[in-house]
Amino acid sequence: MALSNLYEQHIEEIIQRHTRAMEFHGYRRLVVYSGALKLPFLDDNHYTFKVNPHFKHWVPLLEHPQCAIDFRIGEKPRLIYFQPEDYWHKPPADPEGYWTAAFDIELATSFEDVVRALDGDISGCALIGDESSCLPSLPKSQVNPQGLIDELHYHRAFKTDYEAECLRRANRRSAAGHLEAETAFLAGGTELDIHHAYLRGAGVLEAELPYANIVAVNEHSSVLHYHGADRTRMSPADVHSLVIDAGADYLGYASDITRSYAFRRGEYAELLGTLDAAQQTLVSEVTIGQKFSDLHWRAHALIAGILQDFDFVMMSPKDMVSEGITQVFFPCGLGHFIGLQVHDVGGYLMAPRERPQLRDPRAPYLRLARRVEAGQALTIEPGIYFMDMLLRELSRSKHSYKVNWDKIDAFKKYGGVRVEDCILVHQNRVENQSRDAFAALAANAADASRLVVNPTDTIL
Repeated sequence: MALSNLYEQHIEEIIQRHTRAMEFHGYRRLVVYSGALKLPFLDDNHYTFKVNPHFKHWVPLLEHPQCAIDFRIGEKPRLIYFQPEDYWHKPPADPEGYWTAAFDIELATSFEDVVRALDGDISGCALIGDESSCLPSLPKSQVNPQGLIDELHYHRAFKTDYEAECLRRANRRSAAGHLEAETAFLAGGTELDIHHAYLRGAGVLEAELPYANIVAVNEHSSVLHYHGADRTRMSPADVHSLVIDAGADYLGYASDITRSYAFRRGEYAELLGTLDAAQQTLVSEVTIGQKFSDLHWRAHALIAGILQDFDFVMMSPKDMVSEGITQVFFPCGLGHFIGLQVHDVGGYLMAPRERPQLRDPRAPYLRLARRVEAGQALTIEPGIYFMDMLLRELSRSKHSYKVNWDKIDAFKKYGGVRVEDCILVHQNRVENQSRDAFAALAANAADASRLVVNPTDTIL
């Protein structure tokens, strides 16, 4: 089905969700502000604009500050479209495309025009946005009301068909970048070279990424959110591994893919292959109705088995998990919701009108604890890391003598290994959007190679 038709169904669902939530919480009108440009301290160059995710849930406008959705229950939503007259910057183009039919569009050439367009009855009005300057008389209690936002966040976990297709396309864009990055790494490129190769392959500007790329060569991958970009070209003998965590955006929807690579054959390559198999096992075990936190602990059990099989720790897998040993090597969470934001919201909202569940102190960094349901988009990303800080703590523990420190020291130069895919849960299957994207690119490449004519062939 065409994206335009999917969007028609999407906006109907968004209107229904907002109507239900607004009626329950006592609002008749909702203004969703796209956001304003921000200046760094003592500077006149703005930060890169990031649109309010609630705004782009309604409309695929990502580079449009000072716009607003004005929705009143039972009425067609209005879009106040800010289009300033400006010769310093390229102004927004006239609104056009499949989405325009969903709105009554009112143009504004100044921020004062935006304020005037939104002026009106505010007694039953709520505003969602980073500031309330577009509705200056609105009481603070009606700005970002928590109950309303929580209910909308709960339902954001369930993707419409339009959102599912946008996520699919984001994964395809990211997979193309990853293939270019792999080639650059195996050619001996620096972290900066690999980063640029990713941008080229994905066909995006750095400012268009949904999050800053993690391009970590060797021991740098022991840092979970490493954001360096080493320019030093190493000799091939000194290059060991790459972990690249890089996503892409399509109409405001994010992908989040991680791949690890060994520069040569050996035990690290074997560890990578084993973890990759464990990751695919976890994806295959995603089941409607299960608690995601249970899958997180299942990942710990698989990682414990790997630590034992590779002679890192001499303990039973069960004891490794119960004694917290696996958390030294895998201190983060198994995955998270994904969508309008990379770490999408609602991971601890168990019901639309309940307060968030408290986090398990054993897994403080797990971003998702809800039960798996059809329509959810999420990531699965197990890893094994060799972090000096956590390993020092383990060396001072009562279990230190059960650790093969010589083996761990030999693996520190690799930093770690991580594999991450984006999945979409259907009623009868789990769609691995990341693996599907790589497979589609491989199929396209194979088709293209078959079309190449050998110059020695005779053409009749």
